[in-house]
Amino acid sequence: MPGPLVDNYTAASAPAFFDYDALLFDMRATSRLIESLLAGEAEARTFAGEPVVTGHPRAGERALADVLARRRQETQRLLDNDGVVVAFLHPVETHTLAEGVALADDWWLPLPDGVALRPPAVVPGEGSVVDVVDFQHPFAPFVLSQAANIAYRAYVDPRELRGARVFVRSRGGAAVGVELPLPRGRLVLLPALRAVPSGDARYAMSEALQACIRRALGLVAEGRPPPWTASYSLPGLDERAVALEEAERAVEAARRAAEHARAAYDELARFQRLLWQEGRVGLEDVVIEALRRINFTVYDSDRDELEVREGDIAALVEVEAGEQPIGMAPHYRLRQRIERAIERRRDAPRGILFVNGERLAEPPARAHVTHDLRVAAETMRYCIAPTSTLFEAMRAQLAGNPDAVAAYRRALLTTDGLLAL
Repeated sequence: MPGPLVDNYTAASAPAFFDYDALLFDMRATSRLIESLLAGEAEARTFAGEPVVTGHPRAGERALADVLARRRQETQRLLDNDGVVVAFLHPVETHTLAEGVALADDWWLPLPDGVALRPPAVVPGEGSVVDVVDFQHPFAPFVLSQAANIAYRAYVDPRELRGARVFVRSRGGAAVGVELPLPRGRLVLLPALRAVPSGDARYAMSEALQACIRRALGLVAEGRPPPWTASYSLPGLDERAVALEEAERAVEAARRAAEHARAAYDELARFQRLLWQEGRVGLEDVVIEALRRINFTVYDSDRDELEVREGDIAALVEVEAGEQPIGMAPHYRLRQRIERAIERRRDAPRGILFVNGERLAEPPARAHVTHDLRVAAETMRYCIAPTSTLFEAMRAQLAGNPDAVAAYRRALLTTDGLLAL
């Protein structure tokens, strides 16, 4: 997309999205880039020149999953700055990143809760004949200029995306060009093009898109005013400039205060994940921090050898979560660790298995683990502790009840089988 006001990058190589007024995204091209990187058929670097890798990054590298995750945050900030995001709409595909993480093509869009660009909201469908039905929309002129080059690949069901403004329909009435309602900024989905024009037509396409983006931003002309306009002042203009600067400083101070308040809130609210979360990052991290908060010494430099200690007593720790009662898999991991410890001529250490079984049910209604796992823990004499009990210990710690916290620590280190509070 040529033009002096346009930068062209990939999702991997671009600077921070929020430094721009507008973002134009080709969903299909980005989807193919991700698949090429996963297949080892392409290479990519960040704007800082760091290699983007699909596995675990080494020093000086960036994980693809981390690069893509930050793009969502950057897009949100661009929209919060009243920016414009435009995407050529394609059916959403899902990619499997490192460690089985699944990522859909709408990953970069901070959509409202319950909204996704997937069936039934967005459905695959192909065609080439479209009609503009809302000529007042800022992007209607672009669609008209590219009418012969349109080859839409998906359409939107407005009933699933309530409040969507439809401005382009297929000849059969399907919504193929829409603007989605957002609290701040504008998100526009355009019908895909048959091909990128070449030669002069490519410049014409770029200029048409830029003109539409300027209209969507509320700009009346591109570029900045010439420097000589400063000598053509107006009565009261200087005073308003001072007021504007003061207001902007107040807004920036409020933004920083909000960020500080959000960080303080999130720092504590994350412990609620003990009740429902799963995964190493989602659950294990907060288990480790909660154990430190209730005054265990935690050794976590190797997450596969997690261990806690109180005084002279040490315990090997495993964490497991799922939507069903927890089965025998974590038992086998813990048993192998205990056997390795005995082989190193150590006394048999204690074991603690933190479980978040039936994680989507309310804690009082859960069975937590299978009968076989309960019996295995009693036989091997280690503790099974539902993470909901760790949550209650955290509540006691925050409420200033050290006796209850100490009793919980003792229970973890002495109970054989399932711990109940």
